[in-house]
This record gives sequence, structure tokens and C-alpha cells, in this order.
Amino acid sequence: MKRILSDEPATKWPTKFLHFMSGKCHVFPTLKNHTLIFILSFMATLLASCQPVSNDSPSSIGDALVSYNELFTIIKSKKALNVEELISLVQEWRKLKTAVSATLESDTTAHADARHISIGDSIKFQMSRLIDSRTWSYSDYLAVVRGLNDIEMDSVSQKLVASVHLFYHDAGTAAPLKGSAKEVIGKYNRLLDGSLAKGIRTKHDAIDFLRNEDVAFRSFLLHLSTLSTGNIPLDDITKKTGEVMHGIISLSADEYPVFGKSEVVILLAMRNNRRLLQNAEACLESLHRLHRVDNGQATAYLWMILQPWISLDGFAYALMDEEQMRTMEKLAEMTPKALDKLEESDLPLDADGLPALLIKTFILGYE
Repeated sequence: MKRILSDEPATKWPTKFLHFMSGKCHVFPTLKNHTLIFILSFMATLLASCQPVSNDSPSSIGDALVSYNELFTIIKSKKALNVEELISLVQEWRKLKTAVSATLESDTTAHADARHISIGDSIKFQMSRLIDSRTWSYSDYLAVVRGLNDIEMDSVSQKLVASVHLFYHDAGTAAPLKGSAKEVIGKYNRLLDGSLAKGIRTKHDAIDFLRNEDVAFRSFLLHLSTLSTGNIPLDDITKKTGEVMHGIISLSADEYPVFGKSEVVILLAMRNNRRLLQNAEACLESLHRLHRVDNGQATAYLWMILQPWISLDGFAYALMDEEQMRTMEKLAEMTPKALDKLEESDLPLDADGLPALLIKTFILGYE
């Protein structure tokens, strides 16, 4: 892909859409469904044209289909493969698929198109078989993301992303709120109440809220072991956070918008990245200190630890800096031990098989 965002002025500050949870097993503030739909729909529009283009097309339809079939034969003959071989094979598949598609565009016969689709489906099936043929780790999945994520951004978007990272780096130096878990939640609620009462009308309002919210959220995480028991209600924070985020998003939809639509998507996406990583890291560190967790607490911890793996897509990874990728690598190393400690959770998910599912979705979901 050549561009993902364009024709929007960059703003020197940050955020993303947070996927927080509420209730017994979810511990954080979430966006409302219509807010997520807005962001996901716009992201889909941004990403729709982001397919790599190859000029190395076969000279004829016959050659194209022969090349495609040869790749299918190679994949079918393999019994297993390591992560490096998988990445290389998928890269070749994508390159050839693009070249074959370009060649077939010049042909209008249903026969050629049907063969192309049939071979492509067969490659998918064999690729799925290979992925299922062995056990994969979370580190393997990160290697796949690094090797196969081809989402890129234009220079304007890159500047915005760099500015957002700088903003959160500075915001992260502020001291956390003092007090007990209950007192911190009270201060968090008052921050949200104040922002809702005043309203989010300008970029300054949004920046000021996000800076203060970052402090409140990091303070919240310091009391995670207490809050994850569910004894202190968090529903108000969930609801109010969604309302504030909706207010920020609406600034891109006014007659005279404060934000461009692509700009607010990047800002909210980066906010989400940061919170998911901070939350999972805090869970793993808290779990390491706890000698015992009950069933409900185990379910909450398991969900929060797995949420970055489940929620983050190629767009989210493209927005990460090297420090965040190192955090993901740390999570990849620590997650298996945490899963062993949380065997008694009620979460209906095969956590051990999740890396294979993630790899399969990342690869086959793009084809």
C-alpha cells in the first residue's frame, strides 16, 4: 500500500479507540457500539486501497495460471514449516496473487476467472492446513506481524503518529494520583464528570482531557489487584468514558470540523494501543505478586491479558513505535506462564491455541 491517509492536516497531539470492559470479567471503560462502528467503518475505507502492487506480471493468462498452480503444488507438498518459512511462503503467495490478478484483468472469460478462484481457494486450504499442523507461540505471531504487515502511511500521517507518541511519552512522566483504590476511582469519575459538564469543543479540550485521563488510568492500574475483584463498581467510568470519546469523535463530524476524520481515527487508535498494552502489562505484573486468585478474578485477568492479542489488528500494529513492539515481545514471553496460573478461569477460550488462530486470521483474513 502506498498511502493510508491523506489530504488531512496533521495535529501535534494524540489518542485511539479503547476497547474497555465492564461487568464481572471486564474491568475497563468501553466505547459504545455506534462509536466503534464509526471508527471501524472509516478504517475499512482507509485500508480498502492498501494492497501492494506488483509490476512483475506473467506475460499471458496461461503463464499466470501455471505459476499460480505451481505455488499451490509447492504448498500442498509441505508437511510442516517454521515461522520464517511461513512468512516467506506468504510473501511469495501475495506477490504472485497480485501479479496473476493483474494479468487476468485483461481476460473476460469466465473459465480463466473460475480457475484463478479455484486455485486461490485451494492455496488457502493448504495454508490453513500448514498453520494447523503445529503449535505456535505468541512470539511466532509477532514475527508474522512484523514480516507480513504491509500497511503504510503517508508523510502527513507519519508526522501525526510521531507527535502522538511524543505527547504520551510526556504525559507518562506525570505523577500518578494518590490515594486508595476507592479514592482514585472517585478522582477518575470527577475528571470525567468535569469534562462532560464543560464539553469537548476544541483541540485544547481534547488534549487536556487525554493528558489528565492518562494519569487517571495509570493510577487506576496501580490498584488493579483490588479493582479486579469487582468490589468497587466501574460502570460509571465505562459509561462516561464512552460519552467523552463520542464527544471527541463528533469534532470531526461538525460543519466546521476541528479534526479530520482520518486524524481522529489515528488519535483514538493510538490511545487504544497504549491503554491495552499498559493494562496487559499491569495484569501480568500484578498476577506475579498474587499468591492466589479466585475464579472471577482469574477470568478478569485472563481476558485483560489476552485482549491486546485479540483486539489489535494490522492498522494498530502499524501505529506502534519500537518501544511498544518491545512491550508486545515482553507480553509474548510472559503470557504462557500467566495462562498456566489462570487455568481456573471461566473464559470460554482456548488460550493455548490462540496464536495459531491469530496467525491464520492475520494471513488468510487478508487474502
